[in-house]
Amino acid sequence: MPSTSAPVVLGLEGDLTLERIEAVALNGAQVSLAKAAKAHLSAFRAAAEAEIAAKPDKRVYGLNTGFGSNFRDYVSPENLKKLQRNLILSHCAGVGPLAPAPVVRATMLLRAASLGLGRSVVRPIVVQTLIDMLNSGVTPAVPRYGSVSASGDLAPLSHIAAVLIGEGRVLTPSGEAISTVHYLKANPGAFTPIELEMKEGLALNNGCQYANAWGALATANMRRLIEAAALATAMHVQAMRGMGRPFRADLHKLRAHAGSITMAAWVFDLLEGYAFRDVNTDEKFAYDGQIQDPYNLRCAAQALGPCLDLVERAERTMTIEARSVTDNPIDLNTDAANYSVDDITSGGHFHGMPIGVDAYGLLQAAGVMARVSNQRCVRIVDKNRNKGLGPQVRGRAIDATESGMLIAEYTTAGLCNQIWGLAMPSHLMSMSTDSGQEDHVSMAANVAMRAYEASELLARVLAIELAFAAQAEYVHALDEARISLAGRLAPALKRIAAYFPPVEDDRELSWDIEVLAERVLAGEIADAAGYAFGCTSLSP
Repeated sequence: MPSTSAPVVLGLEGDLTLERIEAVALNGAQVSLAKAAKAHLSAFRAAAEAEIAAKPDKRVYGLNTGFGSNFRDYVSPENLKKLQRNLILSHCAGVGPLAPAPVVRATMLLRAASLGLGRSVVRPIVVQTLIDMLNSGVTPAVPRYGSVSASGDLAPLSHIAAVLIGEGRVLTPSGEAISTVHYLKANPGAFTPIELEMKEGLALNNGCQYANAWGALATANMRRLIEAAALATAMHVQAMRGMGRPFRADLHKLRAHAGSITMAAWVFDLLEGYAFRDVNTDEKFAYDGQIQDPYNLRCAAQALGPCLDLVERAERTMTIEARSVTDNPIDLNTDAANYSVDDITSGGHFHGMPIGVDAYGLLQAAGVMARVSNQRCVRIVDKNRNKGLGPQVRGRAIDATESGMLIAEYTTAGLCNQIWGLAMPSHLMSMSTDSGQEDHVSMAANVAMRAYEASELLARVLAIELAFAAQAEYVHALDEARISLAGRLAPALKRIAAYFPPVEDDRELSWDIEVLAERVLAGEIADAAGYAFGCTSLSP
C-alpha cells in the first residue's frame, strides 16, 4: 500500500492523534515501533517470565489462569501457549458483513499503540507483527457484529489476532475474504505469523480498539462535517438573502456557550462582504419586506453550536482512548530490576463506556445537523418562501414539464429519518454476559459504528443542502439585480458547481450528489473557502 502521509512512530509516551489514525487507516502511512519501546517491552517481559518461572504455583490472572468466568482455573506452564491459541480461535465468533478495511486498519494501529505502551506483558514481536501487517497492507477480515465492548471488543480483536498467528482470513484488494494460509502462499513476504506465548492472546483481544476505531473515524468525519455545516449556514443566509446580525459576536457573548460562540464567529466571518451581513432592519425591510429569518437560519448558532461541543468532546475522548492502555490485567511495575508479579493488576480499562457515551454524542449531533439542513432544503424549494427562486429553485421562467431539484429535498428527509433511526442509545441497554461475571457491558462498538454510518449519511444531506445553495446563486444571477456577495463563499460555490453543475434542464441527480458528498466528507468543500475553522479569537 503506497503511503501518502508521514510515518507514524509508536512509543512509550502515547501521542496518537485522529489525524495520524486516519493517515494509517486511509492513506497507508507507514508505522514503526520506537527503539525505547522495544527495549522496555523486552525488559519487562523478561522480568515477568523470570518471576513466574521462579514461582510456578503462583496464580496471576491472565498469565497462568483461565479467563472471564474461568478465572479460577490454573493453567500449567506447558499449556500456556495452547491457552493463548485457543483463546483467540474460540473468540473468533463475530458475524455479519465485514467491517470496512479502514476501520480494521485503525483497530490494528490502536492495538499496536496500546501494547507498545509497555503495560501489557507482551514481547516486542507481537507489536511488530501487527505493524508489519499494517505496512504490508494485510487487512484481516473482521465480521462487523458481535462485540459488547466489555471485556473489550473480544470477537473483532480475535479475528485480527487470528491472522497474526496464521489463522483466520484476510481481505483481498477486491474485498474478498480468503484464508490467511492461502493469502501467505500468494504473498509470502507480507508478514511472518508468530506463536503466542503467556498472556499474549489476552493482550491482543482484550481492549476497546475496535470501538475506538469506529469512533475515531466517525469523529474525524464529524469534525469536517460541522465545518461544512457552518459553510452551508453562511451559504443559505446569503442564498435566502437573510440577515447576518444573528451571528454577531457581541450578541453571542451574552449567552456564552462555547460551541455557539464559535459557530456564530465562523458564519459571520464567512459572510464578510455580503450585503446584509450587518445591516439594520430598515435596510433589510426596504429590500424584501423581511426583518427576521426562520429558525433554521436565525438560530443556527444555537442549534449547531452544541453539535460542535459534542464533536469536540468526542475528539478529546477518542484521542485519550487512542493513547491509553485498555488491557487486562495491566502491569503497574515501573522498574524491571525490582519487578513483582503482584503489581500485575486486574481492573476494568477494557470497559468501553467512555467511547459509547461520546459516540452517542456524535449521533445526537448528526441528528440535529441533518434536521436543520433538511429544513433549509424544505424552504428553498418552496416558491412562496424562497425569495424569488421559483418552484424547486428553477427560477421565474417555469417549464411545467420539469421538476428541478424537487426530489433532492425528499432525499434529505429520508436521510434525516435514517439518521434518527440510528440514534438508539444502546449504551444504556447493558446486558449481562459470561455467566454474570461480566454483568455490565458498554455496547460501545454498536454505538460507534452507527455514529460512523450516520456521518456518511449526513455528508449526503449536507451535499444536497450545498447543491441547493449553489443552484440558488445560479438562479439569482439570472433573475435578480446584483447585490454584494461574500468573498469567501465564492470559491466554495465554484467548487460545488464543479461536482454538481447547475440544474438547467432535468437530469439524474444521484450520481452528482454522491460525488459531492464524498468531497464534503473529505473536507474539500469547506477547505475551498480558504477559512481557518477553529482559529477564531472569539472561542472561549
